[in-house]
Amino acid sequence: MREMMEEMRGDIISRFEAIVADVVKREVTDALAPSETKLGSYASAISDLEGAANDHEQRLTSIQASVSQLQGKVELLTNKCDKLEGGSRLNNIRIVGVVEGTEGPRPTEFVADFLHNLLRLDAKPILDRAHRTLRPRPGDGAPSRPFVVRVDQFQTRNEILCKARESPALNYQGKHVFIFPDFTAIVAKKRAAFNDLKKEFHSCPGIKFGLFFPASLRITLPTGQLRTFDSPDLAMDFVKKNLKTMEDPQSV
Repeated sequence: MREMMEEMRGDIISRFEAIVADVVKREVTDALAPSETKLGSYASAISDLEGAANDHEQRLTSIQASVSQLQGKVELLTNKCDKLEGGSRLNNIRIVGVVEGTEGPRPTEFVADFLHNLLRLDAKPILDRAHRTLRPRPGDGAPSRPFVVRVDQFQTRNEILCKARESPALNYQGKHVFIFPDFTAIVAKKRAAFNDLKKEFHSCPGIKFGLFFPASLRITLPTGQLRTFDSPDLAMDFVKKNLKTMEDPQSV
């Protein structure tokens, strides 16, 4: 009898435990169901975000490639435009320092006479046109606007610039006057980058040099060999390594 009671007791306990486990399992399942639903929703959202991120990354890569290509084209076109503008100015000069209004109603004729007399040219230069720069007329006491002058012949333009360089000081009506080539801002900046380098040539005996349009430095060595540089840094490196230690051929 006791064994039967023990068996029944064990059976009841087993069934009770099974019922409790089933109830707990259902309660846990019911409790986790919303969370599982949310997790599934989050997983789907994360997957969508990853897909969108990959798509945006591909688009960004494509845009960056397009931007790089466009930057190259813009740089190429800018250089072409500057070269064309620079070429159109090859016959031009700039005159700085002439008092505003001195030219009267005929600026081209005035500038031709001005250059002829100031530089003691053999003949009066033929000019296509001469005018002040196109900014507003300055007030009293303000610096005068430069003249932009187009010379008919390139050789005459070079003669004017050469005479201006050779003159120790140019004065007109008690004012200092300066005559320069009329370069674009880009070309002027490129040429100015060689200024320090040109000073180095004073300590390099037997060296001849010239800066050619738009901004190429040509060096003539004592042997007659020519070297041309478009980069100031490369030219400076060449001078320091090869020319600073050269002996003057006339002193040997």
